[in-house]
Amino acid sequence: MTNKSILNLVVVAHPDDEVLGFGATGAALASKGELIQPVILCASADARRDRPPDPDLHDDIFRASEEICFCTPVLGSFPNLRMNIIPHLELVKFIENQIEVFRPKRIFTHHPRDLNDDHVCVAKAAMAAARLGQRRIDVSMIDSLHFMEVPSATDWGFPGHSTPFEPNLFIDVENTIERKIQALSCYRKVMRKPPHPRSREVLLGIAAYRGGQSGYRYAEAFQTVFQNGL
Repeated sequence: MTNKSILNLVVVAHPDDEVLGFGATGAALASKGELIQPVILCASADARRDRPPDPDLHDDIFRASEEICFCTPVLGSFPNLRMNIIPHLELVKFIENQIEVFRPKRIFTHHPRDLNDDHVCVAKAAMAAARLGQRRIDVSMIDSLHFMEVPSATDWGFPGHSTPFEPNLFIDVENTIERKIQALSCYRKVMRKPPHPRSREVLLGIAAYRGGQSGYRYAEAFQTVFQNGL
């Protein structure tokens, strides 16, 4: 039996965020027949240092999604590291359009205390968009909304400008953590040497730590902030 009726919308700011925050979990859910739909609001990441040319970056995006069996990503054109100059409503409407098209059961997005301000803007817009089902009788309410943990963003957030990431949902990713790392490796010049958070050693360490918190060998952690029923 498959779960093709269960669609997970992964709403992120930049290429590679979808893998960093949801790669192993998404691969695990996809193996059970669920659909994983990435939405990347700033697909060009033009302010990123040492980024490849657009055609190569887009090729990396699609290869990473194929590696972990995600659906073809939706690529937005919002400005990198300048989402704070875009009206909040414009970001909300873009995400609402994806909800209308894909009708997700669950939404996963950034934590609003991430160091990267684009992540913060996307998180706030995703929270607003997640209420579309309560404003529109022709759109069903989502079942749940979750914040992701994105290494080198969530862990780098300073105290004081929001509540910290407080995981309350742990997903067993023992069988898919290597696929996450392989998918991230599809992105040129993203992986780093340890002790950087985007190194293989640290990614495995984070997964082992979250697994130790939850009784798994490796886990990805999320903060569930809305759940509609059991």
